[in-house]
Amino acid sequence: MFHKTKKKLSFLYATLYLLLFSLFVIVLYFSLVKLMENQQINELEDFYGKQEHDFFEHVNANAKTLSYDPNRSFFYYIYTKDHKFVHGDESFKGLKNQLEKAYGNRNPNEELLQHYEWQEEHFLILKKPIYNDDTVEGYIFVGKSVTSQHHFFQMTKYLLILLTCISTVLIGLLAYYMAGKAMVPIQWSFDKQKKFVSDASHELRTPLSIFYSSLEILEAEEAKQLSPFGKELIADLKDESEIMKELIDKLLFLARHDQQQVSIQKETIPLSTLLQKVSTKFQRIMPPEIQFSTEIQENIELLGDASKIQELLYILLDNAIRYTNNGAITLTLFKNRDSVKITVADSGVGMTEQELPLVFERFYRSDAARQRNGTGLGLAIAKAIVEQHDGTIYATSKVAQGTTFHIEFPI
Repeated sequence: MFHKTKKKLSFLYATLYLLLFSLFVIVLYFSLVKLMENQQINELEDFYGKQEHDFFEHVNANAKTLSYDPNRSFFYYIYTKDHKFVHGDESFKGLKNQLEKAYGNRNPNEELLQHYEWQEEHFLILKKPIYNDDTVEGYIFVGKSVTSQHHFFQMTKYLLILLTCISTVLIGLLAYYMAGKAMVPIQWSFDKQKKFVSDASHELRTPLSIFYSSLEILEAEEAKQLSPFGKELIADLKDESEIMKELIDKLLFLARHDQQQVSIQKETIPLSTLLQKVSTKFQRIMPPEIQFSTEIQENIELLGDASKIQELLYILLDNAIRYTNNGAITLTLFKNRDSVKITVADSGVGMTEQELPLVFERFYRSDAARQRNGTGLGLAIAKAIVEQHDGTIYATSKVAQGTTFHIEFPI
């Protein structure tokens, strides 16, 4: 139990850290990208302002010139509003033709900011119109290579992802270690309590047996001398002793289950046949105002302890009878691809949503249950039996409509 709790806490803390740190990393990464992009855009804007006058110099000269220098940081291409090339300085041969194919036929009034990839190089392209007295005379492409920045942020992204994964694993391990440390006193107290319940239950069995035997001897030897009241008193004491013995046996079973000291002899059980026999027995004792029906699939087998499974069924069916004044109880058994499922459904008083998570707690009894006999340990024992067979049990219920207990055993 504590091992599962530690794992759940560690997973919860690691997941929470992963979400928060991932959010931080994403905000940090895109903030850096945006800052770098804004800086590059400002540089292009400044370069555009410096080169805008080249349009008027070269368009009047009526000469198309294109110079090439691979060491340039910036490049630009100037066009008339009719998309005729005027002048340019380039640092990557062939890029001019690529940009003309991609963006050359657009409206000259249109402004454009675009990331462009060509021949494993990454560029930031700015297209802006050239004005003369508020009239568009042409447009200019201004750009620069951002390949090194692109590779830098790509490596940064991978590094941040790797850092997030490593730090999450480390946080998970640290959380598991700290959860273990925090649970040491809790586990010590819990183990001490379990040992006390186990020892107390075991030690109480002997004096209770002696007490019950003494009552039987007294009843047998003094039968003629006892008054009717005395005989009634002894009978009541014997009944209470039986109830006490049953309670102690249940507590001892649960204590041993907690300490994993319960060993069950697993064998192949003809489960369909077992449920048929149990349903026949309960059919005889079922009150006439309750309709009892079964839906049992044939030839289903289960690896387990037959006596424990039978006790499980007794607990659930007895519980259904106890909380159903009139109506119906249905016992079903069916098998799918990976599990065997048993359900016990009744149309009794039902439970609220707040009560459902508590029904398997020891000594828990709802308000309706307090008006009936019982110790509040039956469903706790049922859950323990199911867990010993590696199964799961849960309940669904609606007030005044009934309750259904669902049991699943893996195949």
